[in-house]
Amino acid sequence: MKVDQKNLQLDFTIKNAKVFASANDLNKLSAPLRSRFRRLHLPKYTRDQFPEIAVKVCHSIPQETALLIGQEVWNQKGDIRDIISISKLVQKRDGPDEIAEIINTMRKYGDG
Repeated sequence: MKVDQKNLQLDFTIKNAKVFASANDLNKLSAPLRSRFRRLHLPKYTRDQFPEIAVKVCHSIPQETALLIGQEVWNQKGDIRDIISISKLVQKRDGPDEIAEIINTMRKYGDG
């Protein structure tokens, strides 16, 4: 591999690499970039799947808490990223009321 830091040019070869990318809106990607990827459209999780996924991504909190978070986020039309964010804020002693307060605070002051 050769690197020319002065002109910011790289000359290297990558063999047997697989590149994955994701986008919420394909129209925001340039046509040349889109042409280099295969498009896979993944269906949204179902109401039954959502709490199961919550348990899998929230392995550091009790299963019952993860299920509760999953159901609350589903009811508020959130996504898995919301579950992960909430699970990082939940403490072991938190119950349904504290979790609801965290979710409501995130909804009120968050990006969404």
